[in-house]
Amino acid sequence: MKYDNLSKYLKAERKDTVSLSFAELESILGFQLPRSAYTYQVWWANGGHVQAAAWLNAGFLVDNVSLTDQYVVFRKNAAATSRPMTTPKNSVPEAKPPVRIPTALDRALFTDELMNVCGYPFRFLQEIIPECDREGRLIDYYPQGDYPGKDRKRLNQYGAGAFCRFSIRAEDVPGVYLWVVDGGIIYIGETVKLRQRFNSGYGVIQPVNCYLGGQTTNCKMNKVVRSLFLKGKRVQLYFYQTTDNKRVELELLNRIKTPYNVKDNE
Repeated sequence: MKYDNLSKYLKAERKDTVSLSFAELESILGFQLPRSAYTYQVWWANGGHVQAAAWLNAGFLVDNVSLTDQYVVFRKNAAATSRPMTTPKNSVPEAKPPVRIPTALDRALFTDELMNVCGYPFRFLQEIIPECDREGRLIDYYPQGDYPGKDRKRLNQYGAGAFCRFSIRAEDVPGVYLWVVDGGIIYIGETVKLRQRFNSGYGVIQPVNCYLGGQTTNCKMNKVVRSLFLKGKRVQLYFYQTTDNKRVELELLNRIKTPYNVKDNE
């Protein structure tokens, strides 16, 4: 198996905890870790993927991982190492621990360019990065003032303040998209025209959408991109192309709780 060298290394360790930098781990493996290991916390989850089998089969669990400092700490699994090799005759069977139902992200398996969520293969498209000036400073936009009826309507709950602008490189195809930050799915949406949904919706806020009766979701999610960028974080866009976009979106929303999939009384 691909990660056998890690399993052999951990089996030879006598210490209860083993701390390795990503570089040291790559030296043990003999190849570079995938990009997802550097960007997604869930890549290091204890189960559900081939890399986890390497440390679990060696009797270890991932105890801690830092994507910022690029190191991982493995800890011996006491339950695995203390279990007797044979069961005495007529002994009372050991009670089994309760089964933990996997979360949505436990079921999300990451490769370099693919994220499998609840059985659907989502392809990485790009990072969503707002427009900046030559010094790398975010450019703010205030579309509210361009609305002809601004004196007769009130701003909606997301309509005030600054917005950003961004765009994606994509075709106008139907499907379901995911907004992913630090390995977590923060938003799920569906569309019949992907490029238009982002480049004329989320990415460029129309003045009318800042006011009551406008498309508040566009305003809300534009501000999410802006806020995360100012915090040094990036939104990664994943997409699953399908003409069954509404059904797939509804299925995922029923199975995955996200922080921003909330109706805003549009």
